[in-house]
Amino acid sequence: MNDMDRFNGQYRRPKPHLTEQNAAVRPTVDRKSLLTGTAMLLGLTLLMIAALVPKRAVDDLPPQTAQVRSDPQLTTAEDCQLIQHMTYAPCGHDLTRRQTIPQELAGKNREALSAAYDAWQITSFASAEVVMEQTLALYCPEHVVLKPDEGGMLCIFQNKYGDALALVKELDLLLSELPDSIQQAVRQGKGFATIEELEKWLEGAES
Repeated sequence: MNDMDRFNGQYRRPKPHLTEQNAAVRPTVDRKSLLTGTAMLLGLTLLMIAALVPKRAVDDLPPQTAQVRSDPQLTTAEDCQLIQHMTYAPCGHDLTRRQTIPQELAGKNREALSAAYDAWQITSFASAEVVMEQTLALYCPEHVVLKPDEGGMLCIFQNKYGDALALVKELDLLLSELPDSIQQAVRQGKGFATIEELEKWLEGAES
C-alpha cells in the first residue's frame, strides 16, 4: 500500500448525518403541529356547541317562576321607582306611569306592597324598582267621557290621573232627558276624542 492509499484510508470522508437528523426532527415537528391543530379544532367545536345551547334569562321566565326566585327578605329602597302599566278596557289603550314610591312604603317587602296596592298585580319586585300592572274599566287620558254625576246631571269627565276621572264640565242636561235607547251607554260612560265631537254627538242624540 503506497502513501496515497494509506492517506485515503485514514482520511476517508465520513457520510453526512444531516439527512438522518432532519428525518428524525421532521416527524417530531409534524406530530406537534398535528396535536396543536387537533386541540384548536376541539376547542372551536366546544365553543360552537356552547353557543347553540339555549339560555333563558330571568326576564324570559314566566312571571310565576320569576316571583318564586325573588328574595322574600328584599325590601324597597327610599328612592324605589314604581312602574305602573295600565290597560284601559273601553278603548284598549295602554299607559305606563313612573313615580317614586311613597315615603311610608319605603322599606316594605313584596307582601306589604301587594297589600297596599291590592288592585294591582306586581310582576317584578326589586329594591330599586317595582313593576305592576292593572286593567281599568276607564277610558284613557286621550278621551273625554260623557257620563252623569250622582244626581243624574250629564257631565264631561277626563282621566287626568291615569286611574281616575276628573270633572271637566257640567252640562245643563239630565240623563233622563235623553232617548231611552242611549241612556244605558251614557250611564256607563261614553268616550270621545274631543269635547267638540262629544257636543256634536249630544246634539244629534237630543233631536
